[in-house]
Amino acid sequence: MWRAWFVLIMTGLLGCLLAAPAAGLERANPVTRADHIAAELRRDPVYVTDHAQRVLPPDAAEQIKASVARLGVPAYVAVTPTIELGLDGAAEDLIALLRDRVREDGIYLVISPSTSDAGVRQFGGTRRLPVKDALQATRVELPSDATAPEQVARFVDVALSGRARERADRRGPRPESEVRKRLDADDAADRRAAYVEWGVFGGGAALTGVPFLAFLIHRRIRRAKPQRTKKPQPKKPQAKKPEKGRR
Repeated sequence: MWRAWFVLIMTGLLGCLLAAPAAGLERANPVTRADHIAAELRRDPVYVTDHAQRVLPPDAAEQIKASVARLGVPAYVAVTPTIELGLDGAAEDLIALLRDRVREDGIYLVISPSTSDAGVRQFGGTRRLPVKDALQATRVELPSDATAPEQVARFVDVALSGRARERADRRGPRPESEVRKRLDADDAADRRAAYVEWGVFGGGAALTGVPFLAFLIHRRIRRAKPQRTKKPQPKKPQAKKPEKGRR
């Protein structure tokens, strides 16, 4: 009996010893986000995160595919948050990781759906496009809250325009975002309302003060007029009464 228990215990210990290295290896090499996105890009060259539905239209992937199809070269686009990657240049570093895992030449474009972080690089290929200038021009020409499909569409337009460097070097204020436009409109409405209120207040004060002002002016004019002094009238001589006893 004790032999059976001994064999059972030794078998369990041996199984634990064999499983421990495998578990440790799995923990040491977890599947990273770059691995996940690269696997998605191998199946579909456009990857759009499902964690930013509020800032992306429902057909974001279809719009991006239609835009990059005009480039005429292979393109891999990943729309994914980059702020949580823990990398120095999040988008640019993610591009290097994706290229290392996908192992295909082409344009790699990474765009954050909720921040202005974006990066692009072209690997290999006989047809070279000014992708860096095109991305810089996209940042200059679009407001900060432009959606990922809008950014990709503008990027493709600039890359194929033949004036990517010129447009990237353009100086001037960046277009206002929709949020900034709404805030400016609210400020303008508040100023107009304040002007109307002050106008009404001033008009009411003026109407109320006119009678009182007229009264003060009239009173001052009356005080300023010299008062006429009445000349004393000469007394009429009284007739002397006849003395009694004289005839």
